[in-house]
Amino acid sequence: MAYFNHSFQKVFVGTAGNQVESATAVGLDQGYVTSVGAPMVNLNGAYVTGRSISPTNPKATPAYGLFYKDTYASVGTDTSWSGANACCPLILAGSSFYENDKIGKFHGGYQETNKSKEINPKYVQNFYVVEPCTPQQAIVNIGKTPFNTAVTGVSITSGGTGYSNGTNVATTTTGDGDGLTVNVTQAAGVITAVVINNPGYNYKVGDVVTVTGGGANATLTITSVNGSSVDGECCFEFLCDETYYLRLDIKGSPALRFLNHQVYNTLDHYTGCCPAGSLSPTPVDSTLVMIGWASQIMDTTRNVPYLSDFIYPVVISETVGGSTYWLYPPGTDLTALTPAPAGVVYDTWDDYVSPGHTTGECAGLVLFGAYVDTTFGNCSFQVSDFYEVEPIQIYASMVDYTGDPCKFEGICVNRTECLGLQGTGFGETVIRDLILSESYRQNFFATDIRIREITQGDNVFNVINRSTRYFRYYLLHSVPRFNNPTGVFDNDRYMLEIITNARSTSFEQTVNAWLEACAQCPELEVVSCTPCSTSVIDIPSNA
Repeated sequence: MAYFNHSFQKVFVGTAGNQVESATAVGLDQGYVTSVGAPMVNLNGAYVTGRSISPTNPKATPAYGLFYKDTYASVGTDTSWSGANACCPLILAGSSFYENDKIGKFHGGYQETNKSKEINPKYVQNFYVVEPCTPQQAIVNIGKTPFNTAVTGVSITSGGTGYSNGTNVATTTTGDGDGLTVNVTQAAGVITAVVINNPGYNYKVGDVVTVTGGGANATLTITSVNGSSVDGECCFEFLCDETYYLRLDIKGSPALRFLNHQVYNTLDHYTGCCPAGSLSPTPVDSTLVMIGWASQIMDTTRNVPYLSDFIYPVVISETVGGSTYWLYPPGTDLTALTPAPAGVVYDTWDDYVSPGHTTGECAGLVLFGAYVDTTFGNCSFQVSDFYEVEPIQIYASMVDYTGDPCKFEGICVNRTECLGLQGTGFGETVIRDLILSESYRQNFFATDIRIREITQGDNVFNVINRSTRYFRYYLLHSVPRFNNPTGVFDNDRYMLEIITNARSTSFEQTVNAWLEACAQCPELEVVSCTPCSTSVIDIPSNA
């Protein structure tokens, strides 16, 4: 087996860029990276050329670069990998972020450059970059909400005249919908094709919209909303003298750490007695049902008083008189919200006065999932401190009085707006990788805060911000052990991680050209994330 199980990881901080991008010239022995093409000499001595090239404090501007293994000259942006250089081994080096030396100012140690072992391009297995990913909260839509009334299909009713090809072209409608924009393709001024750019909200199947900007306006017909060609699919009719139940389950490590079990509760709302003299149950204002459920989420006196720690509810009222109310929990600072979209009125649900049920209209409920864990500052930071990266997941279903969701056709619940997306590239993760890598170099991160100050352990916080997200390059390579004492040919594997603030085109091109010249398959792979759509519903930042 290999000496290092799996692969030995070594971290290089390159937040100032590589030796091409950085204005800091550094020397391989004294915490600097050489300027492009400048060879390093007398590497074994205490004094090396390049040590005093730049007065810049290296701890604040750590850089990285590729160097030739024999001359220690900087590779720079060299892409002429031919002839004898076709498979030229290199080393990766990064400047030190420590200000002082273990023993003295010029005796290696803390200021010594962080260098990799020889990297032979023949033995490089992988080269990739992981882009930082913004974490996103889970969003669940129940009933008629902006997301559940977004346009997903249109047909051209009339092509109009006088149009030009365009993107994000606005539309108008005589219905309740708002915000639909399209990309248009025309021939001789007549629209021949449209692609939905912004799906808008509050549209119904069959609504006719007008594309602006033409001579004789073109019209489109809405053929599907929220993926359905059936109008009102998410419009549930609540009746008087009934109790309606909504089951909520909140899952994920935040809930488990908070309660030692998942969070769950069944919300209920009674719609009240039917009007006197009515022969059959009559429809009621569905907004009141949504308010009843939302109020129980925020009610900390219930048997499960923790729902408001994980869920923030916003009620979407029935559209009455052309206006839709977005109702927030009582006490919400409505002035902190962005201006309301056209046809929308902000309010809190304790101020809502029901006008009764409007035929063909219904309400909705949007649940935003979030949980903030306790964190501590740099002064008391310990590697063992927990930090949360997993978003909670929300599961909702309408159930009967026994708790069974399968006995009847309940209200529609849509989780596809955002299932909750875990972020990547956190400074919290990066700083722990760096501390572990430095420990391998005998630069230990002390748990005692006074010893940490003496040994310059706090310098890791100068180069890595725990609240920032970083790009990370990874280069996986092997170092063959031809003279293995066991008599078995073996390889040791090394994973080199480079922490940067942004992607480096020059570094990527140099490494790709270096590998291709040696007929190696690995080319840069980009690991990125697909963000959830941005909800049109605004919520307070402190919610």
